[in-house]
Amino acid sequence: MAKGTIVHNEFYRFDDPYTGRSLTRLTAPEQVNHHPYFYYKMVTNDNRYLIYASDREDGRQLYRMDLQDGTAVQLTDGEGIHDFNSSLTSDDRYLIYCRGQQIARMDMSSLEEEVLYESPAGWRSNANPGLGSDDRFLVLVEMNEKDVVPSKGDWSVFEPQWAAKPHCRIVYLDMQQRTSCIVHEELNCWLGHPQIRPGDPDTILFCHEGPGHLIDARLWLVQKDGSRLRCAKPQTHDELITHEYWLADGSRFAYVYRHKDDLHHESIRLMDPETLEEEVWMNCSKYCHFISNSEHTRIVGDGQLPEQHFIYLVDVQARREEKLVSHGTSWKTYGNNQDAHPHPAFAPDGSFIIFTSDMEGIPCIYKVDLE
Repeated sequence: MAKGTIVHNEFYRFDDPYTGRSLTRLTAPEQVNHHPYFYYKMVTNDNRYLIYASDREDGRQLYRMDLQDGTAVQLTDGEGIHDFNSSLTSDDRYLIYCRGQQIARMDMSSLEEEVLYESPAGWRSNANPGLGSDDRFLVLVEMNEKDVVPSKGDWSVFEPQWAAKPHCRIVYLDMQQRTSCIVHEELNCWLGHPQIRPGDPDTILFCHEGPGHLIDARLWLVQKDGSRLRCAKPQTHDELITHEYWLADGSRFAYVYRHKDDLHHESIRLMDPETLEEEVWMNCSKYCHFISNSEHTRIVGDGQLPEQHFIYLVDVQARREEKLVSHGTSWKTYGNNQDAHPHPAFAPDGSFIIFTSDMEGIPCIYKVDLE
């Protein structure tokens, strides 16, 4: 199959057996399908099109699906596509995605593409770039090639990669000027999840990656000129902090915190990036991932424990959590360690949620209407 090929997805609507709420399966359980990582923009502003990845005869490629009738156009072809790491720009004009060691940009009208950046020899991109809210700046992490632990497509690489104490650096890219600079570099630490603060392209949130009980501290901030490097929240090995993200207005960033002595619950917390003042917002179920809608009036999270097999919806003002639907996923790997992770995400207007699950045997994409 080639770029521009049209495929057809047949929608299947059914009621969740636990909550009774209606949901729609967007892709058939015939090949692995999933949407991008949860904090990327994957749905167009008119709520009509979804960016997703599908593993068909020519491997994993990116597609754009019409959410009205299931018709989808293949956007990429060839090797090296990073299937989780793609994001629409805020105006939907471009798709930013990763191919091998390159950051590329595709014009969504013509499907013409151009390379914006390529990691130099001796360095590997972690293919998890963070796009700024102004669509001009992008930040990514590179790892020294000699420190890369080969992946088998599952979680067996996670602790060995941390234990390798890799040489990593944060690279800041100006996509308009086509210039880049190294913001921060650490010789013996795995860096990950770089994210530019919305409305403030000078501030970068990133993490020390690795098993939660082994890393020194997860949350870190730095300015694009390398100044004001600061640990946002010190932690002990009894504490786990994970899957941080910026609120859409850039006022604070959110994360979940849990202690090893509480196996079934965690708390949603918010932090001011200037004062580092932390607010414990509410207790919640044990989420693997979570994110707010654009107004931060609702939060969606995916329960991680066997008995918490739900997509949870949080009313932020009321500080109340409810079970939306069962995601029923197995969390298995299918060539990529996150293939069956739900990664729930809101539509731009918050009217529906997209998530992935292998509840029917193979990872498929599901849609839940909220309005």
